[in-house]
Amino acid sequence: MAYQRVEVLTGTERRRNYTPAEKVRMVEEAFRPGVVVTEAARRLGVHESLLYRWRGLMKATGTAMAEPSNFVAVTLTPEPTVTEPPVAEPPGPVPPPATPATSPAILEVILPSGARLRLEGPVDPALAAAVIGALA
Repeated sequence: MAYQRVEVLTGTERRRNYTPAEKVRMVEEAFRPGVVVTEAARRLGVHESLLYRWRGLMKATGTAMAEPSNFVAVTLTPEPTVTEPPVAEPPGPVPPPATPATSPAILEVILPSGARLRLEGPVDPALAAAVIGALA
């Protein structure tokens, strides 16, 4: 069995210390889409459980890690509703209920770059997904 790298630890200190920036870099590298954590840990010279521990601590403390590029934060805000005053109905037969007026749908997306995309009215969901995917 051939070793590619040999590290000799001398003195009383046996633990390696990593700076927060190094930890963030290692976690980001190990948890990229398509990367096998075990292989990344071996390549980085740490145990995979340490990478999972660092990732959990970073999530708990809110340490900046790169967000996956295929996710975009979305905030839904309800449209204000307009209430009409009640109308006195004339005596006599009750007319059939009127169909409710539908307001046009509005979809507004604010991308991380600051660009805004606003779609109003009936929009094909596949077309909206394609446009958002192209802009992201």
